[in-house]
Amino acid sequence: MFDSVLETPFFKDLIHEKDRELVESKFVLRSYPKGQILYLHGDEGHEMYIIKSGALKIYRQDDCREIIFGHQFPGEAIGELEMFHHDNRRTASVAAIEQTTLWVIKRQNLDELVRMYPDIMRKTIYILSERLTQADRKLEYLAFLDTRVRVANLLLDLCSNFGTETKIGYLIKWKVTQQHFASMIGVGREAVSRVFKDFQIDGLLHIEGKTLIILDLERIQNIAKQETLVANERRWHSTHKYDTSFS
Repeated sequence: MFDSVLETPFFKDLIHEKDRELVESKFVLRSYPKGQILYLHGDEGHEMYIIKSGALKIYRQDDCREIIFGHQFPGEAIGELEMFHHDNRRTASVAAIEQTTLWVIKRQNLDELVRMYPDIMRKTIYILSERLTQADRKLEYLAFLDTRVRVANLLLDLCSNFGTETKIGYLIKWKVTQQHFASMIGVGREAVSRVFKDFQIDGLLHIEGKTLIILDLERIQNIAKQETLVANERRWHSTHKYDTSFS
């Protein structure tokens, strides 16, 4: 999706042409297989990452369950907070959910770039603000005790971010397992499976493997306690348009 780290939203229209080679030299490419952990909650952080290809999940895990806070996709940064905060402990764990290639920059090299381009700090603040908005959205639907309401809200999120209208409904062009779906709303896989089954019986949802199609958006909105689907309200990120093609 991106041939150079300077084409990503983090650096786009920021770096002078004369500095391109210097800035690119500060990054190294690193690849991670599906399931590989980048770092764990509590680890010391000395690197920031920008995704070239693939996808990452941000999560916390204990002995009982995993809760997924969010995802990062091509062009997006991760691990930036610890580069500038006095406490460099990672605030969550991050792992690859598919084969992923990252541009990686060390703290000292990023500090050098910030001295050259102070607007990098402005970009960082923007990213952190956007992530806080994501966290607020997560808290909103985790506040619902009813699993049906949680499932309906996440379906609307997926529709806003990955949905394509078809003749029969809204195709979610991001394949997700029931376990991953459950971890995103803080419930067990069995609970999600029961709601999915009910939604299919009621003609609200069609499922083929990991592919979801919302058949009745209006009724899903009613269950989610939302009257209308506002285009940007449920967007996870605004820094780029998703590549919604199947991998």
